[in-house]
Amino acid sequence: MTTPTGQAVALAAPAPHRAISVFSSEADFAAGQRLCKALTSSNLVPVSYQGEQNMGNALIALDMANRMQIPPIMVMQNLNVIEGRPAWASQFIIAALNACGLFSPIRFRKANLGQQEVSKTEWTGPKGARQSRIVKSTIINKECTAYAVEKATGETLEGPTVSIAMAVAEGWYFRAGSKWQTMEDLMLMYRSAAFFGRLYAPHLLNGMSTADEALDLAEIRDITPAAEPAAEVTAKPEGRPRGVHAAMAAAKAADKPKEKAKPAGKVIEAVAEELPAHDADGVILEDEGDVDGDADRAANADDVFGTGEDDDDNYDPS
Repeated sequence: MTTPTGQAVALAAPAPHRAISVFSSEADFAAGQRLCKALTSSNLVPVSYQGEQNMGNALIALDMANRMQIPPIMVMQNLNVIEGRPAWASQFIIAALNACGLFSPIRFRKANLGQQEVSKTEWTGPKGARQSRIVKSTIINKECTAYAVEKATGETLEGPTVSIAMAVAEGWYFRAGSKWQTMEDLMLMYRSAAFFGRLYAPHLLNGMSTADEALDLAEIRDITPAAEPAAEVTAKPEGRPRGVHAAMAAAKAADKPKEKAKPAGKVIEAVAEELPAHDADGVILEDEGDVDGDADRAANADDVFGTGEDDDDNYDPS
């Protein structure tokens, strides 16, 4: 630029924008926390990034976005955690490959190979004694190959071919909840694009697999506890001492001399005398031979209160 007087003036070039690497220095770490505070307070990001308690997740997502030179929201929306490991969504990998500028848009070459019989090796049994068996199944085999043109050289690059037979042999097809049986064409393109990106642009994926791959490789484990046989219950002796003090008290009690048992008392057998004859009401029946006794009782009947002649009690009421 020149001034009205014709003098050249050099303009200061704008400083190039430097992406923040969150973990490079304390200053960048503090700046990253300020940026993440706005992200964690938004309800547009997934739940795993919302709130101050998820500040660490947001910092990692911000660091990955800076390295890939993409907005942080794209990382947060397309990064899934499966079995404790982060994994990319398959559609994100295709978008990243198309936007990186290294290749032409990704294209797919598909072929229908018709009905085929494929085999799969299954392992059964506990660890240390596992046994293998070959399971055969008949499928409609299809294959798909992802390819693109490298802009720097003009060469057509092709990724590994993925087929339904491969999905069966690797155990992806018949896995519980697998999408291979319901969306096999889409799964073929997703998997072939992931193979292409891992082979020709590993720096874009940061060494991470796709969410579909993580689900296919995750081992499904039965966490239901096995029923244990009922153990025999041994009854504890009654009065068993518990604790040190109880044991000492029990030992002292055992040392005391035991009292001798008293001899049992003798049993005296008594023979009841014969009762005189009586009727049903308990009245004693008189004996016919006891005539004198009856006469005496009749003679003394009037002398119940001692007023007879033989009475020695001279009672004088005056």
